Amino acid sequence: MTVLTRRRALASGLAACMAPAVPSFTRAATPVLAPLKWAPRTRQVIENLIATHGTTGPDARNNPARRPYAVFDWDNTCIAGDCEETLLHYTASRFLFAMPPHVFAQATALDVPARIFDGEFRTVDGRRVRFADLHADLCADHATLAARQGTPAADDLILLSLRSKLVFAYDAINATCDGDVACRWIIRLLAGYDASGLAALARASNAWHLGQGIGRETWITPASRPGRAGIVARPIQTGLRLTPEIAELQAALRGAGIEVYVCSASLEEVVAVFATDPDYGYGLPRANILGVRMQWPGGRLGLHGAAHWPVTYRTGKVRAIREALVRRHGQGPLLVCGDSSGDAAMLSTFADTELGLIVNRLLPGPIGTLSAQAIAQMSLPNPRFVLQGRDDNTGEWRPSEQSIPMGHTLPQLSGPVPA
Repeated sequence: MTVLTRRRALASGLAACMAPAVPSFTRAATPVLAPLKWAPRTRQVIENLIATHGTTGPDARNNPARRPYAVFDWDNTCIAGDCEETLLHYTASRFLFAMPPHVFAQATALDVPARIFDGEFRTVDGRRVRFADLHADLCADHATLAARQGTPAADDLILLSLRSKLVFAYDAINATCDGDVACRWIIRLLAGYDASGLAALARASNAWHLGQGIGRETWITPASRPGRAGIVARPIQTGLRLTPEIAELQAALRGAGIEVYVCSASLEEVVAVFATDPDYGYGLPRANILGVRMQWPGGRLGLHGAAHWPVTYRTGKVRAIREALVRRHGQGPLLVCGDSSGDAAMLSTFADTELGLIVNRLLPGPIGTLSAQAIAQMSLPNPRFVLQGRDDNTGEWRPSEQSIPMGHTLPQLSGPVPA
């Protein structure tokens, strides 16, 4: 029995007890999705979509040459958590970098503009942080650890300093720089790995994080090693969780003749390790995984993006879908699934998209706007957007459109999340 099978059996039993009454409206004649922890109306809308556009539906009979397809974001949509961010945590905590100090220095400075971080990105005593100082500390810590023999102890003060400043730098760059910069910055930390080594590292990280509790912890610079930037602290989310509802949906779509693709802002090879592995329940074809692509000089991950391919984030996802999928299928996606503002463009851009499924993370911004549309359409039989709730304390879906934020117990339909 696979990990997913065990989770599906548990989720199915719990859902039978927890599922609320289903709103009355026309549903597909033959259910194709187990209730699990689906919001009942959301599941019915998707079943209707599959019944209409699958191989036995009227749309397929009328348009046999135009095979429909669905596009899924990966992190926090197909799984709970972010497999690339947890890979950063795994790599940093064990000093598993595959590049020498001079390449690390180049990788962590490339494309990042000179700036002084502000707002929440200050030292613990409130001082502003210059990226130049932060970068100098990162390089010093990495060089010191690289000069040693063997793996540093988990409580090594230099290691703790390095990992705290790495996640601080990533969060600050992600919040204050262009999204393309942050997407490639975190990927460059894996430079030097060949394909098999990177896949092994990603598998080890996935397995370890699937066994950890979902929660938050704070990584803080040791007081004895302030460096030039000072003592900084950042919260990180722990753990990953499979989403059996998504795995079953993808299988149902493919069984109905609706092809399934992933379009992620993470490195394509990292996502593929997870998404193509049948032991996790997804088992998608490798060719159907789209993500950030990099150059591989000499067979090893390099520092520069692949030519003529967008960074698959926000409008870059739209460009990638147009280039790789619209040309192949002659139309936009039928169904798009996402969770964040990074997915809002692909959820809303294509005229052919009949339904957008939003994992409700109670987020503001463009995804909050689309979520508000889903809420306004909750009484419609054919909505453009639907919501699916999740309990962020467990990483599991809820049989409702409402979600429970991390650290809270009460569900809510929309943000903002209480402090």
